[in-house]
Amino acid sequence: MTDTPDPQPTNGANGSAEDSAENGPFIHAHAQYIKDLSFENPLAIEVVTSEGIDPQVNLNCSVEHTQLGETAYEVVLSMEGRAVQDDKTLFLVAVDYAGMFTLANVPEEHIDPLLKIHCATLLFPFARAIIANITREGGYPPLLIDVIDFSQLYQGLRNAAEDGEADETDETQA
Repeated sequence: MTDTPDPQPTNGANGSAEDSAENGPFIHAHAQYIKDLSFENPLAIEVVTSEGIDPQVNLNCSVEHTQLGETAYEVVLSMEGRAVQDDKTLFLVAVDYAGMFTLANVPEEHIDPLLKIHCATLLFPFARAIIANITREGGYPPLLIDVIDFSQLYQGLRNAAEDGEADETDETQA
């Protein structure tokens, strides 16, 4: 694979990197894409022919980022939902939804929270829609995930890490 060039930030007004430098901190979303998608529906025929489905749904969410260049980053929002009823897995859905972002004039200490809070918040509605659509297409009501407060999640994980209770992966259960 070839090296990814470091995209130049633009501010949307007249598009120059110099203008964004004059305006202070700046973020630009270059692309969003599905990186990985999986849907397992092992009991589809039973679900379609039965009534009264009321599964327990567990959701895991994590945010990771990789530096691609001096100011370019890939942020990956991973969401996995599992519906269980009577100890049987009805469906499993997992999506890694990613975006490529350029940051300009951002102090080093603000990069991690910016990527894991702001960028994750930008990616969330798209990942949520993918999960809702694929569960609906699988024969279930759409799995509508509640809004995730990535700021609160980030702070909780940082506090837990300081207390020695968490690893480096940001993860939550809904």
